[in-house]
Amino acid sequence: MKQLLEGFGLERYLADASFTSPPEIELSGSINLSEPPPRLSAIGHVQVEDFNFKTIPLLQVAADFSWDGRRTMWRDVRLRHSSGELFADYLDTPGDFRLNVESSINPGALRPLADRGLQEFLGQWEWPRSPSVRLKIHGPSRDPITWIGTGEIALQRARFRGVWMNSASAEVRFADGAITFDDLRVTRDEGAGTGSFTYDPVHHAVRLRNVRTTLRPADAIYWIEPKLFKAIAPYKFRSPPSLVANGVVHYKGGENTQLEIAVDSSSEMDYLFLGKTLPLERVRGKLLITDDRVQLTPMEATLFGGTINGSADISVAKEDPRYRASISVDGVDFPKLTDLYFKYDTARGQLSGTYDFQGLGEDARTMHGAGKIKVANGNVFAIPVFGPLSGLLSAVIPGAGYSVAKQATASFTIKDGVIRTDDFKVSGKLFGMLGHGDLHFLDNKLDFDLRISASGPGAVLTPVYSLFEYKGEGSLTKPNWRPKNF
Repeated sequence: MKQLLEGFGLERYLADASFTSPPEIELSGSINLSEPPPRLSAIGHVQVEDFNFKTIPLLQVAADFSWDGRRTMWRDVRLRHSSGELFADYLDTPGDFRLNVESSINPGALRPLADRGLQEFLGQWEWPRSPSVRLKIHGPSRDPITWIGTGEIALQRARFRGVWMNSASAEVRFADGAITFDDLRVTRDEGAGTGSFTYDPVHHAVRLRNVRTTLRPADAIYWIEPKLFKAIAPYKFRSPPSLVANGVVHYKGGENTQLEIAVDSSSEMDYLFLGKTLPLERVRGKLLITDDRVQLTPMEATLFGGTINGSADISVAKEDPRYRASISVDGVDFPKLTDLYFKYDTARGQLSGTYDFQGLGEDARTMHGAGKIKVANGNVFAIPVFGPLSGLLSAVIPGAGYSVAKQATASFTIKDGVIRTDDFKVSGKLFGMLGHGDLHFLDNKLDFDLRISASGPGAVLTPVYSLFEYKGEGSLTKPNWRPKNF
């Protein structure tokens, strides 16, 4: 076969083929010598058994063909591989290219036939069972950038970028060098994803349109772009939320990524804040992911029976770990919060407040900001730093150490690991408290001044102690409170 083609200068067509047995060829043709150079045309049928092409072991190929030096046509092509079969029709003439394909061959087996970019893409897949592919393509040339076409694809269990799917199906469109998957449906054990996405190797972009999923975000994001995993890793949902994604993601150094993800979850989401995991419920919000930032606006959720709202702007650039955020809470169950952060039980109370802050990466000492806090109908001594005052106060004002405060308020700032307030105020039935000072929450120490006054019946019973002050020093976990004016 090779010798025959060499005689006509066509040896390049089988340069990558090796045969274990001679091909069977039926051939008829003609040579036109009326004009130089001579023109050769041929038609025929070829069938080859057990041969290799570009390292691909093939069981059989059979086809009818026609060729005249400028135009090539293959009809009724049948290619057999150990993983399946491929049927095709192929036409290549000046200004007109057509390809119809129906295949059940594992695409990984055909990687050597693809260009470098497609080889890299196929190398990220694993197909235990071959997918079903049907394509109809046409264009002015063999260059994929010029192709226009449609098709269908259906996958059984497969793995892409290390993440498994149970099945997938889509309508396929070719245009402008890109492949669009419409009516996409992907299933996994925990849920499904639907929508449309475009893979554009020309512009190194992936475009998503109305992609709706109930899949685990940390897994599904790998299918879009692995580098985005870091952006969503902090949001740990106990069961998959409902997500809607729209936008474009650039890869291989491309810029102008703009991906918006709307989140709506009925399950809990665990979020790490100040060293403790907050169990947020009914989370709703939007993530906007760009080249070097992740913006969360707005976000709302419930926490311990109250509401929490917030926004954030986080840099994901390698050399810029800055972030900025704003949080407001209202009606949060104070006993559950003190139990989480301080392992201290109290009977009741509701927490409300705001906090606007910024910082650098995971270094808590760089966090700085300002806020306000209010606790209504709660036991202020549930906060461990004020706990030792309970016994001291009860000795002076009977029952005050167990009195529930009507309200405790404070504005505060945080900088260099220090919480500072100048207007800590507690209003109770038997006592009132005014305070100011510093709580070094990273270094476990405090420097705080409190003025306590009796009110109500306590003020009548103990008039001599109607006003006194305490100084708090030492550690936050075991503070030392001493009288200042006795």
